[in-house]
Amino acid sequence: MKYRDILRFSLRGIRRSPLRSLLSALSVAVGTGALLVIASLGLFGRRQVENGLALIGVSGLAVSTDENASGAPLSAALTERMAQAVPGIAAASPVRAVGGTVRAGHRASGVVLVGADENLGEVMQLELLAGALPSRAQVKAGAAVAVVGDDLAQRLYGRTNITGREVRVTLGGAERVFTVCSVIKAQTSALGGMLSAVAPDLVYLPYGLLASESERADQVFVACSSSADPDAVGRSISGYLTTRGQVAGTVYVRSISGAVETVERLTSLGTLLFFAIGGIALFVSLLGVFSSMLSAAHERTSEIGILLALGAQKRDIRRIFLTEAVLLCAAGGVFGLLSAWGALKAAASLLLPGWRLTAALPLLAAVCGGAAGLLPAVRASRMNPIEAMRR
Repeated sequence: MKYRDILRFSLRGIRRSPLRSLLSALSVAVGTGALLVIASLGLFGRRQVENGLALIGVSGLAVSTDENASGAPLSAALTERMAQAVPGIAAASPVRAVGGTVRAGHRASGVVLVGADENLGEVMQLELLAGALPSRAQVKAGAAVAVVGDDLAQRLYGRTNITGREVRVTLGGAERVFTVCSVIKAQTSALGGMLSAVAPDLVYLPYGLLASESERADQVFVACSSSADPDAVGRSISGYLTTRGQVAGTVYVRSISGAVETVERLTSLGTLLFFAIGGIALFVSLLGVFSSMLSAAHERTSEIGILLALGAQKRDIRRIFLTEAVLLCAAGGVFGLLSAWGALKAAASLLLPGWRLTAALPLLAAVCGGAAGLLPAVRASRMNPIEAMRR
């Protein structure tokens, strides 16, 4: 039997039961559309996390100690001595963070106030949009200057560049006026709309306004020189703090790049989970195609018997049913793809996946359709012509 005849019989079978064919195609459309949407969410989340890590990206090491440890605290003064004594440190910045409020006119926002020194830009890899970061003189003098993110600037003043503008910062129960010295790309905005909506805004102030030179810092961020081995620098820092620094208790030196790699691995696993959920949705829809093809083979028993009696081969019967299943699934896959693509574009264009995934889905639906129709096709081809015509 020629392929043209096989295609003709397959199309006739589809037209013979239009409602069943339509429901089968729609089930595949739902499964394909669900797979596209769910996979797009997973890929989008992965991209946002990776972009966020790149933007937030503290490079190098994070150093901290036990909060209640005895001995010398990990202070700003000790950090400065450590940066000079330990080879391989390009810059080190102590950080102290507290909750607070920033207000401009009638607009106010809850923020996290972060005290940092003049090395802030180097260790935090901030993207400066306007103005200049606090200088060493401003940090040492405890000048009333603040570094804000562009998201916060937009909410407070309705525009991004607000350098020179004043904001009122509530710190320790007292309100104080600060001048915005620079605007940076908001680190939380890199996490995407949903995550940045719940992530707090960060406002950077001179370190001395939140802690004295001798008080314990929450953490010390260390940027290593390009030629240094971060692991070796970390061991040197730990040795220096426990001996010459006389810090009692455990010294924790964490590699930021290692933490980033861990987050990226978890993100990859999450993306695979999204794909698995979408695959399950497609598999469930293919069960409907399988059931439909079994029913079609049973209903067309006499037709199959006539074809076999007229000289059709068993492989021709298999091809007819396989082609029918592939056509139904391909049509459903294309319809589901177009529907899901249109919905994503209308609702959130950022979620749209790449063209490779989009082009692969109809092909995947067609291949799965062939798999779903394989058993019904084999069963139909094994019918005895005489017994089939009697039914």
